[in-house]
Amino acid sequence: MRCSWTQTFEYRNLQPQRLEWALGLNLLRGANGAGKTNVLEGLRLLSGWGPFRGRSAPDIPRWGSPGGKSVLKGAFEGEESLQVGVLVGRRVDLRKDGRPVGASTVRSKVPALCFTPEDLALVEGAPAIRRRFLDCLCALMLPLYALRLLEFRRVLRQRTAALRTNRGVSATARVMAPLASWIWASRAAAADLLKAGLGEVESLLPGKVEIAFSRGGSLGLEDGLEDFWASLARHAESEHRAGIPLVGPHRDDLFVGNGEKPAVEVYSRGHRRRVAVALMMAAGWAVQRKLRREPILLLDEVAAELDDGGRAVLVEALVQRRWQVFAATAESAFDGWPGATWVVSGGEVRRTA
Repeated sequence: MRCSWTQTFEYRNLQPQRLEWALGLNLLRGANGAGKTNVLEGLRLLSGWGPFRGRSAPDIPRWGSPGGKSVLKGAFEGEESLQVGVLVGRRVDLRKDGRPVGASTVRSKVPALCFTPEDLALVEGAPAIRRRFLDCLCALMLPLYALRLLEFRRVLRQRTAALRTNRGVSATARVMAPLASWIWASRAAAADLLKAGLGEVESLLPGKVEIAFSRGGSLGLEDGLEDFWASLARHAESEHRAGIPLVGPHRDDLFVGNGEKPAVEVYSRGHRRRVAVALMMAAGWAVQRKLRREPILLLDEVAAELDDGGRAVLVEALVQRRWQVFAATAESAFDGWPGATWVVSGGEVRRTA
């Protein structure tokens, strides 16, 4: 899919304007605070995701806006043509072709992947970064995933309280078991697609890279439900002592390495960043393979964390895949950008090339 135009009204610091986007590569240049990230966030909202991490819906409308609400509109074309509208007040309300629609439906129609500088720490960062990466991929490919994940997190909080009070421990385990098994299976399937995707972008890699999904606290039994109960029995005493659940998707990880060694022990910082870029591109390939729709990539200041070689590799990969891309970056990054260039200043966006 490709976004042909967007329009905003009373949205953060952006001036009300309709923007006709290039259907290929779009580069947004501007100083910090100019509004680049707000443009990407608007596209993220129009594609069925929520605000960026650390932001909330009530903070989106411009101060003093009528009714305290923002309006965003956008048109998408490709595998099908559709218009999406977003009304943001105390919450985010989505409409597709004028009718109310769920976020998961929009995500499946307009698959967008958003990456930030934090995602470049996929290789050496905490397991939570890799879990979030898998969760975003699964939420695009499986309409029920986001809901099941919310249900699991609610039960996880209940189980934590049960372990600390020693009340309702068995009951929470019975509710958690099928959710954990389902999420494990979904993440494992996403990891398998990522493996295949890495094979499609092998030229980006600095060397041999393997990935493997691991269940949190698992004994490694083949059947997920059986594995959950067996692992829970093995860790029961430790869970009671610690007062926290030790088995489940909240402790999953995605191994990224060279042979048996983690990539962080094998590759330099620059090469680890290249592996992260390859994983991003592999995620886009996985989405396209699963949904039969081209993804839209939103890259927020990713180039700032790459060296010259890394930026060149990223641009080459973007050109080869021919997806629509929106990249926000500082003034000096991405010299020689092979697509449309936009300047963002004081909330105004204008095309310069």
